[in-house]
Amino acid sequence: MNRNEEYWALVAQLSDTPPELEGTVERAKARARKRTLKRWLGIPVASLGGVAAAFVLLVNCCVPFAQACGRIPGLRDLAAAVALSPSLKAAVENDFVQVVDQEQTENGITFRLEYLILDTMQINFFYSVSGGDHNRYHVYPSITGSDGEELEGYSIVSSETTAGDLGDFNVNYADDLQVPEALRLTCAVTAQKEAGDGSAVAPADSSIWDEPEPAQEPEVVATFTFDLELDDRFTVPGETIPLDQWVEVDGQRLLLRELVVNPTHARLAVSSDPDNTAWLDGLDFYLEDEKGNRYEAGSRSSGSGRLVSSGEDGTNDVIHYYLESSFFRSPKHLTLYITGARWLDKDKEWVTVDLNTGEAGWLPEGVEFLSADRQGEDVHCVVLAPGIQQFISWNYRDPEGGEHSFDSMGTTAHASEPGQENLEEGLHEISFSLRDYPWDTVELKLNFTRETAFSPAIAVELQ
Repeated sequence: MNRNEEYWALVAQLSDTPPELEGTVERAKARARKRTLKRWLGIPVASLGGVAAAFVLLVNCCVPFAQACGRIPGLRDLAAAVALSPSLKAAVENDFVQVVDQEQTENGITFRLEYLILDTMQINFFYSVSGGDHNRYHVYPSITGSDGEELEGYSIVSSETTAGDLGDFNVNYADDLQVPEALRLTCAVTAQKEAGDGSAVAPADSSIWDEPEPAQEPEVVATFTFDLELDDRFTVPGETIPLDQWVEVDGQRLLLRELVVNPTHARLAVSSDPDNTAWLDGLDFYLEDEKGNRYEAGSRSSGSGRLVSSGEDGTNDVIHYYLESSFFRSPKHLTLYITGARWLDKDKEWVTVDLNTGEAGWLPEGVEFLSADRQGEDVHCVVLAPGIQQFISWNYRDPEGGEHSFDSMGTTAHASEPGQENLEEGLHEISFSLRDYPWDTVELKLNFTRETAFSPAIAVELQ
């Protein structure tokens, strides 16, 4: 009997089911059979650090979560990994977990693929890496069909993990595609030693033009390949809730198109009135059901990103925002609360900066062009801006209309006041270089020109 079979055998043998759990799985499956699916692409991204305290608190306070943790050895690690994600925590509570339990070793590095949490649009992989003279690893995953055939319409984002800890990454599917019945997962692993006593500090008189030591490319220490069959018990369809509601936000009209609710995450589709004076760059919001449960946007499993579909004129047509899912709660009513928005005014998409004086025709509130240091044909620029949102895009133009892209862009966070810990609201220095740039002015393309907070929040009844 493999570990997956053992898991379900133990679940079946569980006799002392708390009243809170009675019929939970059956109800979830019955709801799922009635739902229809419309797929959109999402790009969730994140990994968790230490959550031991949160895990202990959740296990002690939540009977279903504690019950799920005790069913098989090792599931406690998964419960801790998803403890800060309401959607994935609900999946664990409702036995929405496929146990993989496959392990491979190469060059002294051991890779364990532990669990999957999945639906028709997204797969969450949970794994651990250990071995070798290393304490941190980065996994670069890729997938193909079961026979090695190329797959399209998916995205993957991964991050670093500490030796022995449970790491994770996500695969997301788009449009009319869906998670296949079987796939081949390949994970290339790089490794590094963590610095013991902090980073070296540059001397006070160092120049921004001092050439740093060439960065050493991370070495792939091992590559692992797993052939996986996905359990169709978990690829249940989500629910698409048509909205088609117009709402006025900060003098601009937005169309709430639909809400897609999947077991692992939800997606809200929004488009703008073409007659608006500004393009929508970002929306801050949350959903709340009739019992007061909140479903936040930009969280652990839903991701902090968004997908932008472009219209025929090249401007934003539909933006899909990710948020936590109400799938396992099946609320009767949902209310959308919009708490803020970021806008790109259509007549201020580009700003011209004089590189000799640092003067700009116009800059967003709180933004200051600090310096332009020329060396040869290169110009190094520093801009001071509030908040953590990147207001400068990667594109710029010269006075002759030539379009260019930055090779890199750096951001350094500063507290706005001594001792301030909330750097999200502090000041940030944004640095970039204009390579082979003999001109005295530059046109910078902006991502947004202004932000608006709403108090009280704008409330919209969705269902």
